[in-house]
Amino acid sequence: MFIQNRENRLLFASTMATENKWNIVNDGVMGGLSSSKATIKNDKIIFSGNVSLKNNGGFASLRSPAKDYNFEKFLGIEIKIKGDGKRYSVSMKETTYFNGYFFTTYFETKKDEWIVAQIPFNQFKLYCFGKETDSNKKLPLNNIKEISILIGDKQAGSFKAEFDYIKTY
Repeated sequence: MFIQNRENRLLFASTMATENKWNIVNDGVMGGLSSSKATIKNDKIIFSGNVSLKNNGGFASLRSPAKDYNFEKFLGIEIKIKGDGKRYSVSMKETTYFNGYFFTTYFETKKDEWIVAQIPFNQFKLYCFGKETDSNKKLPLNNIKEISILIGDKQAGSFKAEFDYIKTY
C-alpha cells in the first residue's frame, strides 16, 4: 500500500552510495569466508559476492553509515531491486555499536526481474545473532542508527542484487 500524502525519504541510490559511505560487512568479522562488493553501473548499485558456510560463516551485508534516522512519519521501507531469486533481509538497529540485536524482516526476489518490495515497519521482529527472539519489542522508529541489506539464511553460493533505490514510504 502506498500512501500518497506522506513524503518519501530516499535512503539509498547510486548517487548516495559513495557520498554516504554505505559499506560491506561480511561474516569475516566472525571468522567466516563469505565475500561481497558493491559497485555502481548504469546508475544502479550492484551488491554481489559469494556466501560461504565454512568456518561457521554464512552472511554478506551492505550497511548504511551510523547516524540518527527517525522514521516516525513513515509506514515502512520500499526497495526497488532486481534480484537473483534468493531471499534477502532488511535489518535496523538502535545502537551505533555491535551488540548482536537487530530488528529484521525478509523479502523474496525474482530472478532477473525488477520488483518493488514495500515492507511495513510492523513486520520487523527482534533478532539476536541471527535468531528470532521471543521479545515483543517494537522497532523504535525514532531511534534507528543503522540500516542493512543482508543475504544469509544458509544460502551458500554466489549472489547478485541490483538496487535502484531504498526509501521510506
